[in-house]
Amino acid sequence: MDYELLDHTADACIRVYGKSIDELFENAACAMMELITDREKINPSQEIEIEVHGENIEELLVHWLQEILFLHEVKKMVFKDFRLNLISETHAKGKAIGEKIDIDKHELSFDIKAVTYHNLKIEPINDKLKVDIVFDV
Repeated sequence: MDYELLDHTADACIRVYGKSIDELFENAACAMMELITDREKINPSQEIEIEVHGENIEELLVHWLQEILFLHEVKKMVFKDFRLNLISETHAKGKAIGEKIDIDKHELSFDIKAVTYHNLKIEPINDKLKVDIVFDV
């Protein structure tokens, strides 16, 4: 498993793993979307380009997730898969792949309001990277 839901007092918290920064960001996006809906029910029929910048790698991760959350809310979409290409530790391009929300098909669970910086630190662990991400729900 590339991520797990952690107990947290008031918000939702996930622990995400990846063998590279690209994979860590992709897995974080998948985990966030899994909190929102069942990704298995999503048809990957549309692609949306994403480009984000940040002051450091952690801020870049938050901006990546915030952009996906923004697309979910504004374009009324859910996403099955993600692709990320890390340009530098402050710049990334990627894709969110999914479809428009269909209320008969997509049961929405968590209403994520924001991605937080609370205790956000990307750390190496064995042969992987790990990060805990807290969402305001």
